[in-house]
Amino acid sequence: MICQNCNKNIVRPLELYNGDWACPSCKATVGIQSIAVKVNKDNDDTFKLSELCYLRALKCRNDPSKYQKEINRAIEYCRSAARMGNPKALIRLGYFYERGYITADATESARIAYEYYKLVWSNTPEMEERPADRDYADSGKKLRSAAAKLYLELLKKLPASFKRVGEFDYKRERVKILELGLTVPDDDGADRAVGDDRISRIVGVLQSCYNEDRPPLFGIMRLEKGEYSELKAVIGGKSGKESKLLEFAKKLLIVMFDADIGDFRTIKTKDDSEELDDDRAYFLYFFNAGGRHTLPTSKCRKISDTLRKSGTLGEYTDVKRIIGAMSRSVIQADMIFSVDDVLRYKSRLEPFWHATDDLINSIENPK
Repeated sequence: MICQNCNKNIVRPLELYNGDWACPSCKATVGIQSIAVKVNKDNDDTFKLSELCYLRALKCRNDPSKYQKEINRAIEYCRSAARMGNPKALIRLGYFYERGYITADATESARIAYEYYKLVWSNTPEMEERPADRDYADSGKKLRSAAAKLYLELLKKLPASFKRVGEFDYKRERVKILELGLTVPDDDGADRAVGDDRISRIVGVLQSCYNEDRPPLFGIMRLEKGEYSELKAVIGGKSGKESKLLEFAKKLLIVMFDADIGDFRTIKTKDDSEELDDDRAYFLYFFNAGGRHTLPTSKCRKISDTLRKSGTLGEYTDVKRIIGAMSRSVIQADMIFSVDDVLRYKSRLEPFWHATDDLINSIENPK
């Protein structure tokens, strides 16, 4: 992929919390829609490697270590083929985001999958070298229809809050797809909205901090009234009897912020977890200093110290600024960040605390 700003070839773009990509050289945003959809031997072979790893993962689901290793390889090969424009890889990458294989907050996972599916159904792929594959016949119409089907199914499943945003209008998008001559199922239950399992979602994000590939660095997730007690009741650990929340707290910094009054408590022990009122809404903040990041631990701790600093809002001023932005959002319930999000604002002469502050400013004042 060539950066349109600095003209350099991007081997691995920075993947940002909101689904955008950025050039690691000039830091300019690289939109998903700028990818040229095309098929050649190189990107087709890379996608086939991804699918092979994915099938291996499915066969060893009872072995968590082997499963995660193969899933990580599948995702990396898929990312590579998608960056080269392979339509099958773009669809699969959207699927990986939609189904939670790649860690991102629920809102952005849906939006990213939406963009990948749309890129495929709305563009006729350029056939540089067409493999002997019937999916690519008739200008890839069958493949584009498959992407359109996933796209419409995604729109059906979005929570009701998304319907306030015009771009997620199911019926309007379906008309656009039919006008392109693509085949999609009959319209059935288009107004149905399905919520996700919120507690499983939160546990899944915290569990992903142990991933070897692209673990989250920090994040904030909202819990409505009653959900904290549900989260606290999830059991896990080696003994199978310990609260998963306390298990995570042994390796992660976990701080609960009261959604109404802003008070907070760091969770380290059972007594800490019992001190919170189950009938209040909270924002769960976590920082994953010990994850396998592309930055050394010392740099990650500098970012953590910046987020924890005191300011006009007291301790954890920057975390509270993010919480304030989330509270003003119509549909934002989670914000999950990786090292890439900070590197997006890091220059050679700029310290990490300044880059972190720039990230927070961009969240408070989106363009």
